[in-house]
Amino acid sequence: MSKSTKSTLAKAAGTVACLTVVNKTLGFFREASLAAVFGATSATDAYLVAQTIPNLLFATISYALTTTFIPVYSHVREERGSGAAFGFACNVLGAVLVLGLAFLVIGEVLADFLVGLVAPGFEGTVAALTAYLCRIIFPMMIFQLLSGVMTGILQAHGEFAVSTAAGLVQNVTIIASILVFGPHYGIASVAVGALVGAGLATVVKITVLPRTGFRLTGAFSPRDPGIRRMAVLMLPAIVGAGAGQLNTLADRILASGLPEGRVSALNYANKLMQLAPGIFGTSILTVTYPTLARMTAQEKWESFSSGLVDALSLVYFFLAPIAVGVVVLREPLIRIVYQRGVFDTAATEQTARALLFLGLGIGIFTMRNLVSRAFFTMQDTTTPALVGFMTVGINVVLNLLLVGPLEQGGLALATTVASLVGLVTSLLVLNRRSPAPLPLRRLASSVVRTGFAALVMGFVVWAVQGYISTLYVHGTAMELVFLILVVGIGAGVYSGLAWFLRVPCLKMVVEAALQMSRRMRFVSRGSP
Repeated sequence: MSKSTKSTLAKAAGTVACLTVVNKTLGFFREASLAAVFGATSATDAYLVAQTIPNLLFATISYALTTTFIPVYSHVREERGSGAAFGFACNVLGAVLVLGLAFLVIGEVLADFLVGLVAPGFEGTVAALTAYLCRIIFPMMIFQLLSGVMTGILQAHGEFAVSTAAGLVQNVTIIASILVFGPHYGIASVAVGALVGAGLATVVKITVLPRTGFRLTGAFSPRDPGIRRMAVLMLPAIVGAGAGQLNTLADRILASGLPEGRVSALNYANKLMQLAPGIFGTSILTVTYPTLARMTAQEKWESFSSGLVDALSLVYFFLAPIAVGVVVLREPLIRIVYQRGVFDTAATEQTARALLFLGLGIGIFTMRNLVSRAFFTMQDTTTPALVGFMTVGINVVLNLLLVGPLEQGGLALATTVASLVGLVTSLLVLNRRSPAPLPLRRLASSVVRTGFAALVMGFVVWAVQGYISTLYVHGTAMELVFLILVVGIGAGVYSGLAWFLRVPCLKMVVEAALQMSRRMRFVSRGSP
């Protein structure tokens, strides 16, 4: 991968990461607004369950749709030109529209049955309200499916930030529906807001599509060979995504046999663990995946192998210090985020026990996801599915061995170890499958230097935090101030060590940051 391409991808990832932070902040405010206006009532229960039903049905399908569309689209574009690629995209849009309408009719007719299946404890007016809200929300499925294809088109043409920006519009719409209409029209207004928000998010993508040269054609050919190829690829992708759900299910089943509060502790730890990958990992993956798909379509295998290793190194560069920091600072972090009300010191200790082992895997989970996407670009969705089921087996065995002595910590450790085995296995298989071998020595060198810098940083953070813990720190606000101070010290130590050890990713990140800074100054001066 060329130096300019690395810099461009790093800059795009930075933009997506910034938008993701804003989006997650709005998501938090959305949940806080819902709690403030409606509280923990049967109305909110009904809304949350009504929202869960289409998500259960379509979250995996939407994921598989986007991930399989991009490599097939890239191959059609490379082999037959942009016109043929746009025609293929129109055919996919037509197919998912028909599919979405069919599921919409089924959902509207069977809403009462689905509510009884997902929430058997709901009865009477609560069950009726949930079914009513379901019927309002179900058209979102069509927007989700169409939006998934549009995201694929945009990302294949380098428009990475649009999907995250569309999420901002959706969140703002829902927040407005809660605060403006919720007090007057009840929980149904929130369901309408969710539907309108999904529609507006789709409209945002439609308005940006012309930048790519895309135009809708009147013809619809469901027999497009690209659609058949996508259908073949989607089945293993859906099954592979289901393997992750099996891991979660296995953890929940075993955790349910532990003392009270252990399931919740594992859940709270998992939520904290997902924050960093959701910002840094997802942003890097978002901009890297279409680039790798294009390289595969062009059969630039040296660039593909080099680009994948660069992306893996960048993921590890960001997430290794975060993983170490989360492990070292897990207790103050949990106290600040969760410890209030009935969430007491004992709950903090139990959650910290799970976060200790989940935190170790923060970089591993994202790197494994990225390698799986590399297989997808080669139109191989079967290998990631097989590796996924292998990790399920390892996870279950380790769960049974570790749940006794370590309780929820054992379940967390099993998840991390199984994911590490899955990552290593995927890398070795991909190295054999790729026409150009992966530069694994370069990856190992980057991982060792980055890991050493992160460990030294962790020791410094541990020492500073140990000193601060001897001081009298009263209240969440003061603890937050000290936590920010410690994190700042850690970031400085890590950056200094990365510079001293000549970690290549540091230079890439600094150059991208400088380019973004110059661009922002240029725009702020009113230049066209």
